[in-house]
Amino acid sequence: MDKINNVSFTGIKNIGYIKFARPLPVGIMKEKSLSMVLTDDYHGQDLTAFLDVLKKIPGTQYGYKHPISKNILNIECSNLNGFNTLLINGRPIKVDDEHLSIFSYIAKLTKKIAGMKDNEMIVNQTYKEYEADDVLMFGSKVSHSVESGYSLASLDYFFNKDVVRKGAQRVNEFVQGLMNNYFGIK
Repeated sequence: MDKINNVSFTGIKNIGYIKFARPLPVGIMKEKSLSMVLTDDYHGQDLTAFLDVLKKIPGTQYGYKHPISKNILNIECSNLNGFNTLLINGRPIKVDDEHLSIFSYIAKLTKKIAGMKDNEMIVNQTYKEYEADDVLMFGSKVSHSVESGYSLASLDYFFNKDVVRKGAQRVNEFVQGLMNNYFGIK
C-alpha cells in the first residue's frame, strides 16, 4: 500500500523552496528559489514542455539548462536595491516580447505546483540527502549559506509540502508582478 502513495502523478518531483540572501558589493540580494526535477512520464511531460519553451527563445536555449542536469529547474526571484529579476537556472530573464513564453510557462508551472495534493509531491530521500544541498540555491551550497539558516532539520522544512505550495504561490505572484509592470497594468 505504501508504494501506491509514492507514485508521482506529475512530471515534477523533489520540489523545494528556500529564501536566502546573497551579499554583493552593491548590496544584499534577497532571493526566493523554487527548485525541482522535471521528468516525462505517462502522467506529465513537464521536462519536454520546459525544453520546448526554451526552443522558442532564439539563441539562448542552452544557457537556461542547469549545469548539473537538464532535468533540474531553479526558478529564482531576486530583489537587489528594489529591482526585481527572475532567473532560470542562474540566468536572468529579460522582460520583453521574446521571453514572454518562459514567463507564461513559469506562471503555469507555479500555479500547478501551488495546487498539487500531498500525494503528488514526491521527494526522494536520496535526492534530499545527496543533491539538495547543491541544487536548492543555484551556484551555492545551502550548507555554506549562513543566511539560509541551514541545518539538517531545515532540509525537511525546504521540502515541506505546505512551504513548497506557498513558495510556488509567491513565485507566481512575483512573475505576475513583473508581467503587470511590463504591460503597464496596475
